[in-house]
Order: sequence, then structure tokens, then C-alpha cells
Amino acid sequence: MMTYSPLPPEFLAKMKRLLPDEYAAFVAAYNVPPHVGLRVNTLKVTPELLCQLSPFALTPVGAHEPAGFLVTGGGKPGQHPHHAAGLYYLQEPSAMVVGGLVDPQPGELVLDLAAAPGGKATHLATRMHDQGLLVANDIDAGRSRVLAQNLERWGVRNTLITNSTPEQLAKAFGPVFDRVLVDAPCSGEGMFRRVGAFAWGEEMVLACARRQTAVIDTAAQLVRPGGRL
Repeated sequence: MMTYSPLPPEFLAKMKRLLPDEYAAFVAAYNVPPHVGLRVNTLKVTPELLCQLSPFALTPVGAHEPAGFLVTGGGKPGQHPHHAAGLYYLQEPSAMVVGGLVDPQPGELVLDLAAAPGGKATHLATRMHDQGLLVANDIDAGRSRVLAQNLERWGVRNTLITNSTPEQLAKAFGPVFDRVLVDAPCSGEGMFRRVGAFAWGEEMVLACARRQTAVIDTAAQLVRPGGRL
């Protein structure tokens, strides 16, 4: 469990300025252990059956994701054979919201631009009922290999994995995708309680913002008229 001290002083000063009335509660939240969530692979098993089979206590995350659960007790779900078999993906409940917002439909052409390690890509493929085409891309070769492993474990067949820059994809495909998801690289403050504070600084945040702007501008060139970014 983290304490207040590992958080960068510059970060704390900024948040105190931005959240004067909520600052104490905000900082205290970093001391709360993160939730462990999982999303059921409904291409392989129903949520009801997984709940019957699971040795872990599972609590539904809510109506926004019927296949999403909090692991509320028992064991290590990432080391269970059900995980290796692709019956579920370990994912924070907040990340499960994204698939519903993108709302990909069976038969559509969909791009996940920064897809590794595969949490959102597996979600999109599931919502597409393994129909149409999902292009799952990541610019980093090592992360692309992890992405491929997770999609293979998930058992989807409608997915093409690429290892390209946004500019290369825009040149290769043009504005053809019905839906494009951009989970742009960010400064990672939400990960402080998982991995601790790394080399955080205001310039890093600004650099990420500039990078995000460039990625999103290029991603817009990949969306067909009437599509969704």
C-alpha cells in the first residue's frame, strides 16, 4: 500500500491548486488498494457459467458492462487456468467503459490505434462478435508481440495486428474505418498507486499532450465520413 510521500511534490502542488476542496480525499485515494477486475470472454463462456466455475468471489461492476466483474476474494486470477484459456481478461472496471462508448458493430471495419497489451482490443473484438475486421496496432514491437499473444489467447479470428506509426497507417489505409479508438500515450498519474511515482514532471505532461494532439490529428485521417473517432 502506498503512502503520500512517494507522490511527486510538483504533482501534489498542482492537484491542491486544481482540487482545493477535494484534495485530501484525492490524495487519500492513492492509499486505497486498486480493484482487481475481470471481463468475461463471451465468445467462449457466458458470465453466468464463469461465475459458477470461478474459485474467486465475483461482483458485477454494473449495467455498463454485463460481462465485467470485480474480484472480491480468493486467489490470484491472473495465474488461474481459466485466464490462460482466455475465459476472461484482467481489466480495471473504468477501462471497461470504453468498449461501450466505441460501440463497434459486427461487420464493421474498426481500428484500435494504440492497442497493446490488448484489453480494449479484445473488448472490441468481442462486441463485434468476431465479425468484420479489427485492426489492432501498436507502434512498439515488443508490445505488439504481447498484443498478439493476448488476442490469440482470446480466440478471435477477425483481427489483423500491425506494428506501424499512425502516419504509416493513414498512408496505407486512408479514411476507411467505421470506428477508430485512440487510447493515446499519457503521463500515467493513474498508475502511481500500482507502480509508484516515476519520472513525473510538468514538461513530461506537456510533451504527452503534444504527442496526443499529433496522434489524434493523424487518427482523424483514418475515419470514414460519418464514422466515429
